[in-house]
Amino acid sequence: MDCGYVFCLKCSKQKVSEFNTCSRCGPSSMEETEEGAVCSECGEPAQRATRREHLCVNCGSTAVTPIHNMRQKLVSRFQTTYYKLRVGHELLSGFATRLRTLRWHIRELRNNGFLHNPEIEKKLLELITKRIPAVNERIVFRAHKVVERHKASKARFIHPEKWQVSDFPLLAGLIEGIQEDIDDYERYCLELIKELEDILGTIERELVPLQQWHMLFSKYAEHLDISEEEKAVAAIPLVSLSKTETGKGVSHGTLFVTTQRLLFLGQTGLIKRGISVIRIVPLSAITSTSEEGRIRRRLLVTTEEDVLRLRGTSETLQEIPKTIALAQNFSEHSLVTIKGSMRVTSMKVDIMVLRDEIDRLIDQAVTKDIPSVPSGLHSHHTTAQSHQPAQYPPSRSEVSRLPHDQLFQLRQQKYSLQATLKLLKRQFDEGKISNESFFKQYRSLSRDLYLVETRIGELTGEHSVTDDPFF
Repeated sequence: MDCGYVFCLKCSKQKVSEFNTCSRCGPSSMEETEEGAVCSECGEPAQRATRREHLCVNCGSTAVTPIHNMRQKLVSRFQTTYYKLRVGHELLSGFATRLRTLRWHIRELRNNGFLHNPEIEKKLLELITKRIPAVNERIVFRAHKVVERHKASKARFIHPEKWQVSDFPLLAGLIEGIQEDIDDYERYCLELIKELEDILGTIERELVPLQQWHMLFSKYAEHLDISEEEKAVAAIPLVSLSKTETGKGVSHGTLFVTTQRLLFLGQTGLIKRGISVIRIVPLSAITSTSEEGRIRRRLLVTTEEDVLRLRGTSETLQEIPKTIALAQNFSEHSLVTIKGSMRVTSMKVDIMVLRDEIDRLIDQAVTKDIPSVPSGLHSHHTTAQSHQPAQYPPSRSEVSRLPHDQLFQLRQQKYSLQATLKLLKRQFDEGKISNESFFKQYRSLSRDLYLVETRIGELTGEHSVTDDPFF
């Protein structure tokens, strides 16, 4: 209750009010007509029902919580607080998805002959073989510290049916302590993933120009006539040639650089415009590059027989000499073959072991009887789990493959349904609800309880269904 006053339900005040309802559809579907209230769903006349609410004897608030509800709430908070340890796996899983997309882009570029910058594979190899496993270990170690630090608190949450009201503040304080440590754990995981994302961001930025060049080479492939021995190097858009270069007028287009040639692809024709290769310069014939002009700057590409004058933005004019130098020394700045790249980009990034380890720690923290398994992320860990001693239920390995909170949620539902049935029985015995209302709710709750207990029995192998709903 709002004021924190403690009392039994029998001592509470009661607020009694009447309302219209439908025995089939409930009170939410009622509407007023000239003949009286009727159900808008089935058209049946309304029935009058009585609502009784418990009020606090101290402050009059309706926020009165029965002790069994408080017990259930505290148990739920205790267990769901530990479930937040999964944030480590969730963050790493999101990073792995981003890494998978990046590796797909790298494979596509390498398969299409864009072998630039072998440092990309080196960074990727270190990321996969060293940094990600190290982050796995650190996340598990930090989660293990949280569980070990609050190991003593577990005993207080095993038998909630024995709790008294005076125990609630202490239990809530224990949960708050766990939550504080898990908040620190989450911040720690965010810092670890941030370090990985910084490395991945560097690789992604290095891939941007390659992806843009690949897109332009693919778009204009039919005009370029690239031979098998010729490798694509760069494609620089927004370049212009003057009419002295073209003989027809200023032409705007894209300069393509390969390991053998420079190809200027631009617009042709005044009335019927088209696209074609206007100038071709052999790479081996280029002797130097330089800039001229102060206001209208141009890049001069000098060959043994001619000078090619190119216009563009200052960034473009600075980029062209760099790509020409890259093309002239391409073997020194590229992969020899794509075999090594394919091996690196296809390496397995396994984060399922991390998920299993975190879930095992959660089970250890919230469940009574979980077999002890050595911590660590080595391959023998999963093997040891699959060969547990015979005294453990054989269904344990099957349960571990399910979402690990499913069994807890089912048991929580069972506890709630049993408590509701007890309350319903007490209200019926005290004459607070009608026979019709009691049996309608009783049938629905009993059916739900039977389904929940049956599902629990299927998961655990303990087929014990409550025969008496009032136990």
